Amino acid sequence: MRQYRNGRVAAAVAGAYASLVVLLAVVSAVILLTVQDPILLSGVALMLITFPLGPLIWWGWDAVPPQMADPVLLIVILTCAGLLQSYLIWRLSRGPSVTEGRTA
Repeated sequence: MRQYRNGRVAAAVAGAYASLVVLLAVVSAVILLTVQDPILLSGVALMLITFPLGPLIWWGWDAVPPQMADPVLLIVILTCAGLLQSYLIWRLSRGPSVTEGRTA
């Protein structure tokens, strides 16, 4: 298995970010599906947490035809964007690989 210079720290940061995104997505979906007239502050928080992709998706949602404009689908798309960003955070912050016999 490859070792990276900042591997553990990068995994912790990316994992914390992914956990926050999933937590907000679950809370948003539960509120959306259980409350009669939901005020989705958690959905707005999800959109802000997934910056820069989140606001682009949120503002582009107006272009979706009304037949397909399901709010749960928006939450799923925002969650996928956040998880993609989490993966990118891990990839970009882990640093170069370190060989077994060499110290950093």
